[in-house]
Amino acid sequence: MSDEQYATPIIVSENGESTLLERIPVSGEASDYNEAFIQKLAFDHPNCLPINEIDCAYEGLIPVCCELNTPAGPLDILYVTPKGRLVITEAKLWRNPEARRKVVGQILDYAKELSGWDYEDLQREVSRATGKKGNALFHIVAEQHKDIDEADFVDEVTRSLNHGRFLLLIIGDGIREGVGAIAAFLENVGNLEFTLGLVELALYRTVDRNVLVQPRVLAKTVIIKRSIVSLKDGQLFMEDDASEEQEESAEPSELEKFYLGFWPEMLSGLKLDDPSQPPPKSIGKIGNIFYPMPPSGNQVWLTVYFYQQRNNTGVFLTFKRDSFGDMVYEKLLNDKDNIIKEMGKEVEWESKDGKHLICSYRHYDDVKNVKYREEIKEFLREEINLFVNVFRPRLENISNEL
Repeated sequence: MSDEQYATPIIVSENGESTLLERIPVSGEASDYNEAFIQKLAFDHPNCLPINEIDCAYEGLIPVCCELNTPAGPLDILYVTPKGRLVITEAKLWRNPEARRKVVGQILDYAKELSGWDYEDLQREVSRATGKKGNALFHIVAEQHKDIDEADFVDEVTRSLNHGRFLLLIIGDGIREGVGAIAAFLENVGNLEFTLGLVELALYRTVDRNVLVQPRVLAKTVIIKRSIVSLKDGQLFMEDDASEEQEESAEPSELEKFYLGFWPEMLSGLKLDDPSQPPPKSIGKIGNIFYPMPPSGNQVWLTVYFYQQRNNTGVFLTFKRDSFGDMVYEKLLNDKDNIIKEMGKEVEWESKDGKHLICSYRHYDDVKNVKYREEIKEFLREEINLFVNVFRPRLENISNEL
């Protein structure tokens, strides 16, 4: 397929004379336009974005704020729909392969961060970005939709956050990339459900020296029209868009059947020494389960996971990289020698992608192979119990000191 899906616009005057418009570059020293111009244009005129061509579930965009602060950095634009769907937007120029990797990785980092938030986290950051007090997100929507119910809206936004169900929208100029190449950037995203959209804002100079903006969704080989992209254990799944009721009733894939069988089996034989530890937040057909840890599961949590692409499985304790998470992680680092002694082994400590992690895992040549099933179940039971025993009391003590 040709790189150019769209031809050059033509202006036809009243006397029948036709003129091909001149394409305006949105980069380089000679350009008067840049990413900030694209960002402002998209925020001020959300109706110019061809959302229905990407995913009609996100129609009716309402601009919330620019530069919403997250642990992964400030995202360019946040939109919301009257139905509580969230749209994370990056306005970027698509200059070269490195720029492509960076912008796709960045927008996925934002999605991962927001999927760990609850509604109160989002409300707080929206209030900071807009300077509006109270339930700023709801009030922004209610200004345009007077009959919206606040409780229903909050529930829908919360559901979107919990599932990581967002529209990730990359807006720029000169975007050219195939779905297969984009998928290569997504292997570490985790278990989110989202629609990924690439929108090109092409600029042309008109005969009267004004600027014509031509928004356009790229070819189907680049954007999977009205599909949900789900990443489960590093594997990319493209599924037809459907209502939640249809999704729940759909026949699970072979990988989903594996998790639906494995997690209940593993948990049924798990006996924790600490009876105060709450159970996992949810158990389903994905490759992760999450245990909340003190002071709350939104700040510190224990993930039990399969990473099929790298053929490893294990657990890791996660801290948000904010003032609280940084302080807690530093306190644990200061106690590292005692922690290692109590655990009876070394574990990995690292800070990356907006989080601090303490990890323990084991490699297999095939984590789904039935010959390793019992061994993996026992390994995960031991690691969960060990991490709860070693870290939960410490986290509780740190929380009580604050």
